[in-house]
Amino acid sequence: MTQAGGAQADIPDIIVVGAAARDIDRSDPRGWRLGGGVTYGALACARLGIRTGAFVGLDPVAMSAWELDLLVDAGVELIRAPLPNGPVFDNDERPAGRIQTSLDPGGPMAVDGVPPTWRHAPAWMLATVANELPDEWAAQPSADACVVLGWQGILRRLVAGERVTHIAPGPSALLSRADIVGVSRHDLDGSLAWQDILA
Repeated sequence: MTQAGGAQADIPDIIVVGAAARDIDRSDPRGWRLGGGVTYGALACARLGIRTGAFVGLDPVAMSAWELDLLVDAGVELIRAPLPNGPVFDNDERPAGRIQTSLDPGGPMAVDGVPPTWRHAPAWMLATVANELPDEWAAQPSADACVVLGWQGILRRLVAGERVTHIAPGPSALLSRADIVGVSRHDLDGSLAWQDILA
């Protein structure tokens, strides 16, 4: 964002952070497709004309995924953050709803590699998919930045080879830092009352 007074022109308007998931897709020659809130969020922001930076966690298999070219072509300033292993899901879509299995829960993303100038971006989207963003990510946006949290990834219990289940919502550093929280009814136990979720 360019402002009077010498603000740097290379700072994106929004930074999107998270691990890209590989979702099993037997119709794809690779056997999977790239997904996760970080890829969808960054692509949507860029296509809306917002100057977007994306810090995307990628396992070795996903590092050269063609879907990343969509982000670059849309104008996203993309930083590929190598992960030893990333989240992999098998989604079984049924009439009664999705049954999701974690094939690999992935691991945490370190803050190393984020350009120092990005800390001055006016908005951030912390797009967790597998609880991959440790508490230290809450301190990366500047104090006056607007922070959006994709709560989904924190509300999942992921064990390799097991069905994904819900984790009850609770306090966290990321949640405390967030100005806006995105969550779906599919991410929460249906028996929870709203007052319990927001407590």
